[in-house]
Amino acid sequence: MTIIAGRSDGSDDAADELCWLSVRELRDGYATRRLSPVEVTEALLQRIERLDGDINAFVTVTADRARADAKTAEQQWARNPDDAPPMLGIPFAIKDLVPTAGIRTTKGSRLTRDWIPEQNSPLADRLLGSGGVMMGKTTTSEVGWKAAAGNRVNGPAHNPHNLARTAGGSSGGAAAAVAAGFAPVAQGGDGAGSVRIPAAFCGVVGIKPGPGLIPYYPPTPLSSIVANGTLARSVDDAAALLDLISTADPRDPTSMLRDHRPVAPRRDERASSPLRIAYCPTWGGRPAEPEITAALDLTAERLGAAGHRVELCDDTPRDRFDLLHVIWTTGFAAILSGADQSELDPGLAAVIEAAGAFSGADLAAAHLERQEYKAEVSSFLAPYDLILTPSCAVTAFPVGQDGPDSVNEEPADYLDWAWFSYAFNLSEHPAISIPVHGPSLPIGAQLVAAHGAEARLIRAARTIEDDLS
Repeated sequence: MTIIAGRSDGSDDAADELCWLSVRELRDGYATRRLSPVEVTEALLQRIERLDGDINAFVTVTADRARADAKTAEQQWARNPDDAPPMLGIPFAIKDLVPTAGIRTTKGSRLTRDWIPEQNSPLADRLLGSGGVMMGKTTTSEVGWKAAAGNRVNGPAHNPHNLARTAGGSSGGAAAAVAAGFAPVAQGGDGAGSVRIPAAFCGVVGIKPGPGLIPYYPPTPLSSIVANGTLARSVDDAAALLDLISTADPRDPTSMLRDHRPVAPRRDERASSPLRIAYCPTWGGRPAEPEITAALDLTAERLGAAGHRVELCDDTPRDRFDLLHVIWTTGFAAILSGADQSELDPGLAAVIEAAGAFSGADLAAAHLERQEYKAEVSSFLAPYDLILTPSCAVTAFPVGQDGPDSVNEEPADYLDWAWFSYAFNLSEHPAISIPVHGPSLPIGAQLVAAHGAEARLIRAARTIEDDLS
């Protein structure tokens, strides 16, 4: 069953069209009183009730709060439309790993299935204090351990383009919610591609900024490899949410070192000159599946035809799954130290067991080599404005699996198929996945920019989005 293509959920209700409006369209409609936050929120809640039983994008739908938020926003728009905050009345969703005061936060784990935090994270403070409308908490893998959203608390998130396929992960519920028309924007977290992989699988936009742009709190042993990000159906909308949650917060000292000026392009703003793009159909010598490579080849050709300078680059930095494996497994082992292993997803328990093969010296060496890898990627990127790669080596695999069985007929091990995405968690470069046309399931194209260049990345992505439309 397909829910997105052709709106084939069986509804012909005009109110359902409200579910597909962009942030800009909603704001313009609220400002002119053509649209009502209450009406939009009710349309979304009805759509969620009708369809999310099949998709499972949400762990918790905060319907009462959403209605209250919408009513408050409507009153504020009526009082002073000229000074309305950027996200006033805009519906959004939050990943179920983010602590939200008074709202159940399961983290996809039996260990915390009934946890109701007493305090918001800085991210939740920004979202919940924005004047936006919170629709609910989205499905993730247990504590974000794998790139397929699903857990033993509320089951897997299904792909709205094909319900037999995964939405990806770990922010798969967020991607599915946006793709299914349940919210125009959603927050996600990206540790090895956990925003960009589900964005690619579900045919939406996903942004992973560099460290510090969005505060990350509470800290974990994996804080240096994970970034909070955003998902939406357009670059503009994903950037609008990114601007909202970008702030300095002393609870994350890294955020105090960043410039938090807006990164979203102005209306109709494009890159000022043709972009210099390094097109890398492989990374570290590892290619994507043929249909993905073909789609990216066509994308590169179209960008060249649009006037951009696209250079084919096969001699890329190395693939460093070895570094990710050490940092990732030992990080989860530390996070879940002392936990009852029988309560964990068996795959997560196996990851923790694998950490026993590494010593403290191994972890220290991995972090040192990671610094060298950051410099290697930065040197490769220096002559260009952007790197262009596939977002992922595969399209969405069957729901219920932890990962694909194989890539290019080679067996795929845990996360050792996500080399296009985890490379830039290791290197900490900002990256974005934008949808491109594939023959069957959605495919994502990934753009990567220099450290601190989120504004340039997003402006370029918007330009490329326009050039590919």
